[in-house]
Amino acid sequence: MSTAVNRISLAGRLIGARVQLTSFVPPLVLLALLKLAISDGGRHPSTLTLAQTGVYILVMALAAAGALELTRLGAVLLMVTAAAAFSTVWSVQLDASLRELLRWLMYFGIAAATASTLRGPAAARRFVDGAVVIAGWLCLIGLFVFWGANNPGLRWSSTFYWPNPFAAFLLLVLPVELSRCVYAPGTREALAHGALSVLLAGSLVLTYSRGAWVSLLVIVPLAALTVRPASWTRTVSRLALVGLATAIAVAVLIRGPGSGSGLVVEDLLGRVASVSDSQDYAVQGRRNFWRAGLAIFMDHPVVGTGPGTFGAMHPAYQRDVRYYARDAHSLYVQAASEEGGVGLAALAVMLSTLVAAWVSALRAWRKTDAYPLVVGIGLGLAAFFVHSGLDMDWMFPANPAMAMLMAGVLAWFAKDGVAGQAPVRSAMLRWQRLAVIGALLLAVAITLIFHLADRQFVTGQALARAGRWREADGRYAQAARWDPWSPRFLTAEAGVLGQLNPPRRDAAEVLLRRAMAVDRMNASHPIRLASLLMDRPAAGPAALAEAERLLDQALRLDPWNRPEAYRMLATIYLRQGRSAEAERLYRQVVPQYLGKGLGQATVLYLFLWPQVTGLVLDAVDLVAHRGDVAESMLWLREVLAEDPGAGAVAQRLSELEALPRPR
Repeated sequence: MSTAVNRISLAGRLIGARVQLTSFVPPLVLLALLKLAISDGGRHPSTLTLAQTGVYILVMALAAAGALELTRLGAVLLMVTAAAAFSTVWSVQLDASLRELLRWLMYFGIAAATASTLRGPAAARRFVDGAVVIAGWLCLIGLFVFWGANNPGLRWSSTFYWPNPFAAFLLLVLPVELSRCVYAPGTREALAHGALSVLLAGSLVLTYSRGAWVSLLVIVPLAALTVRPASWTRTVSRLALVGLATAIAVAVLIRGPGSGSGLVVEDLLGRVASVSDSQDYAVQGRRNFWRAGLAIFMDHPVVGTGPGTFGAMHPAYQRDVRYYARDAHSLYVQAASEEGGVGLAALAVMLSTLVAAWVSALRAWRKTDAYPLVVGIGLGLAAFFVHSGLDMDWMFPANPAMAMLMAGVLAWFAKDGVAGQAPVRSAMLRWQRLAVIGALLLAVAITLIFHLADRQFVTGQALARAGRWREADGRYAQAARWDPWSPRFLTAEAGVLGQLNPPRRDAAEVLLRRAMAVDRMNASHPIRLASLLMDRPAAGPAALAEAERLLDQALRLDPWNRPEAYRMLATIYLRQGRSAEAERLYRQVVPQYLGKGLGQATVLYLFLWPQVTGLVLDAVDLVAHRGDVAESMLWLREVLAEDPGAGAVAQRLSELEALPRPR
């Protein structure tokens, strides 16, 4: 009898512990989302490590307590993660792929923890309210930055470094608030949700994100099919009032001194009109990125090049120096290029599962007070995934984290076949729980290893800036021991070894060759190694021949963004007495950089333009020396047309103009 009582008591304590755990998880998930959102959209390394580790521990605790439920969406997210892991085996840059794989595990954890711990429609509403508050807080930060900048034409980006990903974050919550405003039974609730809608919509307008505007238009037919208000008159009037209030708020905010407000309004309307302009720079850029992504997919159709590797592969497929990117500006094109058909299939299953979950939830809750929330969540996810096909939303972990949070809420609603009853639990089997715990323990270990390596690297950078080369070398070497797959640590240590007295060139050469092995699509490593070989005190024919081969390899990997490689290659030709080949090289490559607007003081070309001007000056010295002064002057004038402040170019042009003309 006492044994039975003890077992009952133990079971009661376990159930109580499980209930307490599930009550703590939703606010902790929201806290992780807030931390990601306010830290450059989740791109801050330490913040991302903290969020990943926290989510992994939460999911492991749920699994250990038997409270983790594997919904259909959770199973599909595990399948997407498995597809990413499968592609990682063939990755061209293992370090980048492992980091991307860890993010997918975090997204799975957020969705699974959310779907497992909500305990009723009221809890779901409070949870979504928390997500909306986070978005509203970001809007207020954007407003604060806007006022402080004193620039009425400033595009809002809040804590994100770029406006378009911030717009994607807002797309996930704006339809939720609009839906709740439409369905609000009383004036007080309608005003509350309407005010939040105005804040979110006004911020979205001021991001000037055309892709976000288009995404909202695309989901209008879905909204017309799913919204079932008691009165269409009231619905239209409320939406009209929200639209009018948003227009007034935007008009007030962009009012500047003098005629500034008129110029801003004109710019805003111009952004709207440019949506259909096929010659627009952003449109042309996306076409180039998508073409490159599809070309990569055609060359690697099954497993791709590895998650997170588009930036490494793109330079080899780039066709215009003006269009360089670290991502494909499309989730679907990037998935095709990085994970091939396997990743595309997994992504298609995930999207179809989300659609099925939304349809199921709409049917189950259509006659309840939770229906507006289900409608808004589905519309927000639809807008987000449309926008994900047009921009770089997934480069900012806060965006997919918010999407998976909303997907987890949707999965919870979809679990219930009959509204008003407790959802059917889909508890995991013991072996499934153990598998999840084991995988997440490994993920925690890898995440912490990456974090320790990054901390050593950051410390090494600080020491290098202070000129403490030996100490910096020790930190970089420690970082490389923690994370031997990262080329950053190897190249950083190689650079420090070259600063020692005496320089350790042989050791630096070994490190650069290792970097080439772990990051074989990066042109910077062979360029650095070639520079090291060329700078040897007695660089003989063998060293110059190897340097030439390395530069040829680098320019095959990246023919557009490495003007310094062309300069080095021409230098080798001149050292070997091949001046005709050097001249031919200059005549071939200089025109590809001129007349492209690269010198017009844009951040995008800030580091490229000095190398371009150096290339032009080297080319002018050789071509003018060989007798073609006219073409040399033409090149210099083209540089000055783009960058009138290029003093060295202006001086060289004046010197050539002062030369006596042949009669």
